[in-house]
Amino acid sequence: MSGAARSQSIFTALHLNEEREYKTAKPRKIIETNTFYNSKGKEVKKAVKTFDSAGMLLTEERFDEDNQLTSRSTYTNDTVNRLVLENSYEDWTKITGTTKETIEYIYDSNNFLVRVLDKNKLGNVYEKFEIINNEHGDPIDLAGYRFNNALFGRESATYLYNQNKAIVSVSKADGTVLSTDTMLIKFKKALQFPTPDMAFNEQGDMINWTTKNFNGTQTFYTAKFDYDNKGNCTNETIYKVTIKPNGKQKQEINRNFKKEYFY
Repeated sequence: MSGAARSQSIFTALHLNEEREYKTAKPRKIIETNTFYNSKGKEVKKAVKTFDSAGMLLTEERFDEDNQLTSRSTYTNDTVNRLVLENSYEDWTKITGTTKETIEYIYDSNNFLVRVLDKNKLGNVYEKFEIINNEHGDPIDLAGYRFNNALFGRESATYLYNQNKAIVSVSKADGTVLSTDTMLIKFKKALQFPTPDMAFNEQGDMINWTTKNFNGTQTFYTAKFDYDNKGNCTNETIYKVTIKPNGKQKQEINRNFKKEYFY
């Protein structure tokens, strides 16, 4: 979604209730340490997540490299139908200070997501997103409106269920298409729809894949995983692989995700 739609899109609507925080046993808490590597060095980010008795995400706190709290999200869930109903979050920055906002998710009688309301700290709606779904409950149209009901952007999706892929187009309010991209419909089903540039381990995690760059080139990635005795992933290290002109491969670490589970 173009413009100021920072949080809502076909992607976020499609994957809102696809639980991917853990694979097997339900934890009470997870501490994540994520390290990203680039030409300037590395950036470390930390997150602490807690879960309700149903295993749904309840709170998430994020910390910067100095271990300072930067944001907190608190979720309200429908644990019977396993739906996220609300996300109340706070951000802390040196420039803007404290920001408090709430996202409300509204469903129809089929439990299809049909509307998302972004509210400020006073509870006033400043953006809303109207969603049209297909017969599977997947969003095919998402329109974003300002508080005055002025349309500011739209996304549309076509689904290729036999490939587990969605083709998503982003448009301006006047209908001008800004971009078109392809995404997975269900991350958990990726193993069922392998492509020549993907490989998976026996736990169903992707260990090799390729991305296409804007200039037409390709980037290759490979990943290594560790798991605890319950089958949950405790460490994921991703490497970027570059093919040199002489055909040799250069492998360099790209990012590392560590998880500590409390059951």
